[in-house]
Amino acid sequence: MLHKFKVENYKIFDEPVSIDFSRVRDYKFNEDCINNNTIFKAMLYGKNAVGKTSFGQALLDIRNTILPNDVQNISSIAFLNANSQKDHARFEYTFEIHGIKVEYIYEKYEPNKLKYEYLKFENEILYEYDFKKNKGNFNNLKKYKDVENLNLDEWNGEISILRYILTNSKLKDLNVLKKLSDFVSGMAMLKPSEDIVRFKGPRILKNRIITSIIEENLVEDFVKFLKSAGLEIDLKVGEKPDGEKALYFNYKKPLEFIGHASSGTRALTSLYWIIHCLSEIKFLFVDEFDANFHFELAEYMLEKFKSLNDCQILITTHNTDLMSNKYMRPDCYYIMIPNKITSIAEASLRELRQGHNLEKLYQSGEFNGR
Repeated sequence: MLHKFKVENYKIFDEPVSIDFSRVRDYKFNEDCINNNTIFKAMLYGKNAVGKTSFGQALLDIRNTILPNDVQNISSIAFLNANSQKDHARFEYTFEIHGIKVEYIYEKYEPNKLKYEYLKFENEILYEYDFKKNKGNFNNLKKYKDVENLNLDEWNGEISILRYILTNSKLKDLNVLKKLSDFVSGMAMLKPSEDIVRFKGPRILKNRIITSIIEENLVEDFVKFLKSAGLEIDLKVGEKPDGEKALYFNYKKPLEFIGHASSGTRALTSLYWIIHCLSEIKFLFVDEFDANFHFELAEYMLEKFKSLNDCQILITTHNTDLMSNKYMRPDCYYIMIPNKITSIAEASLRELRQGHNLEKLYQSGEFNGR
């Protein structure tokens, strides 16, 4: 699980901004939002342009940094904060991997150009390295037999040390690093309103999802999912003039699904695909999940996400109807203002309890300024 994350000098963030999922209160309701004393299901609120989307992109930057097969063509433009004099962004992660605390920190000049890297688990700094000075400390790393044949002289400094270890070592004593890699591989970002999914590779557009639904014989299951969400839609597989298979509304005159579905239905398509892939997903950031939804559908999908037991989820929304102790609890709702994220449990002077109307308190400004 992800316990803590902090990012600095990245995109909109000129100052450090962080989130701490380990700050759990003693609420005795909606305990399904907590797993192993860690916030497991959470929602993030904030005005437009405070950086919610950028925060999600920052969270997933670690994929591009350590996974051998996840190199992204990320533009260097606007990677660093435009108002800052600093020449690098800093990313700090704290994970709990099968009971072991892992801290991973790195700094970057550009999306694929590292300045500094640091890895620690439990109370031992495994290594740290300054890429600019070409100088580091690998003494604790070299204690492990897993890496005794690892020739750091062959490492060219163009990729992270952790990626080099994961690519070139069979990890046994350091199996925690393999498990960390598995967790990061399972980190995903979804923005239904823009037809974007990032999971095991760059952006996956909707037509690729439809192709996968057809190829994996999931059309009937997809229709059932849409009906459970209140959409009475009948679909069938047909062929385009060029012979390529496509999904069609089953009308007397069939209409291609991808070109004629409503924005809400397209958003549900992305959500369906993520849920289908959920056995592989460990951490999911869903940006504006209900931007095109009726309030009943938003409630339905929130409950659907809450029922997914094996995936840590952070959702952004502007829908204050969902800020209620009916769905979550005060330590699981976060407010984002420029360069700061705070749970509403810590943003109020009063002791929030189950009977409080969180939406009214939020709208009255109760959680402002802390």
